[in-house]
Amino acid sequence: MGACGLAEAGSTFGLGLPIPMSGFIVKAVAANDQTLHTMALRVGYDELIADIADAFDLIPSSVNLSSQHNGTKLWVYMGSQGDLDVVLAESAEWGSHVITVEASGVSASRTLDAVGCLITSAGTISQLFYLNWMLSLGGTELEIDFFRELEVWVILGVAVFANIFSNFYLLDDESAHNHPFRQWQRPLFKRLLMLSLAPWSGDVLAFICSGVCGMHSPVRAATRAGVVKWGVILMLFQDVMMLSVLQALHGGEDGLPLSEIPRACLYATVASLAINMPRRLSHFIVGACETAYREREELADDAQINMFANQKVASGASSAAPPPVGKASPTAKPATAAPKPSSQAPSPGSRGSPPGQPNTPPKGRPPAGKPKGGAKAGGKSMM
Repeated sequence: MGACGLAEAGSTFGLGLPIPMSGFIVKAVAANDQTLHTMALRVGYDELIADIADAFDLIPSSVNLSSQHNGTKLWVYMGSQGDLDVVLAESAEWGSHVITVEASGVSASRTLDAVGCLITSAGTISQLFYLNWMLSLGGTELEIDFFRELEVWVILGVAVFANIFSNFYLLDDESAHNHPFRQWQRPLFKRLLMLSLAPWSGDVLAFICSGVCGMHSPVRAATRAGVVKWGVILMLFQDVMMLSVLQALHGGEDGLPLSEIPRACLYATVASLAINMPRRLSHFIVGACETAYREREELADDAQINMFANQKVASGASSAAPPPVGKASPTAKPATAAPKPSSQAPSPGSRGSPPGQPNTPPKGRPPAGKPKGGAKAGGKSMM
C-alpha cells in the first residue's frame, strides 16, 4: 500500500476515531541507534515527535529532529510545525513522498531505578545473612549481646513488613485504577518477579517501569514518584540503623573482627545508601516544591474567582441603586406633574386683609382679576 493508501486507511485512536494522515512516509534513525524505523506521518509536528519518541524510547520533551535535504543530502534542523511544512513542500517538489529524519534525545529508560531496586534488595539480603551470623556466634567467645541481636531483629522486621505491605497495597491500587497495568501483569512470570522482590525492596514498581531489560510496565507517573520519594523514610531507618550497629560491634580496638559476612553487609548497606539517597532526596525536594506551587496556584485561582464574584455583586448593586438627583431612573414611572402656580402674584393689600373681609385693591391700580390694557382674562399684557 502506498503513501496515499496509508493516508486513506490510517489508524485509529483508542476510541475508534480515525487519525488524520498527511500522505507522507517517515524514515527515522537515531544518533546512537542506526536502526531504520519506517512510519506514516501523521498531521502535525507534535504527533511526529510522539511517534519518534515511542519508536526510539526517548523522552518526548528532549527529542530533537533533523531532516535530510533531498538534493544536497545535508541535515537541516527541524524544530517546529513551520519547518515540517517546508520539508514536506520541498519533498513534494522533488516528486517524493518520503522524508528522512534523524532523532536525538534523552533515553526514557531509568537505569538508576533498576540499579537502586537491585542494590536495595542486595543490602536487605546481606543484612539477613549478618543477623544469621550474629545468631551463629551464640555460645562462643564472640557471643554478641542480646539487645544488639534484638535491635537487628527489629530493624529487619520493620523493613521487610513495610516493603511487603507497601508493595501489595500499591499493586492492588494500580490494578484497580490502571487498566493497562492490569493487562501487563497477566503473565505469571511477571507477577512472580514482583512477589520475589517485594520483601527486599520498596522500589519494585519503579523497577518494572524503568524500561531496563524489557520492563516497560505502564505504571502511573504519580505512583512511581511517590514510591521513590517516600522510600527515603524507610531507607534512613534501615540503612542508618544498620550502620550504627556495625559501628558499635566492629568499630574501635575492642570490636569484633570484620569477617566476610559483616564486610559484605557493610559494603552493600553503604552502596544502597550512596545510590538511593541522592535519587530519593531529589524526588522528595522536587515533589515538595511542586506541591507548594500547586497550592499557591489554587489560592491564586480562588482569589481571582472571589474578585470576579465581588465585582459582579458590586455591579449588580450599583444597577439597583436609586438614580442621583436630577436624573430619572429608566425603569421608574414618570411622576404626575404638579399644578403650576399662578403667574400673577397676590397684591400687597391682600396679604394683610383680615379673614372675612373682601380683598380690595389699592387705589390707583386696576383690579387684580382684570387684565390691564383690555387683554383677555388670564392673558399677558401687550405692554
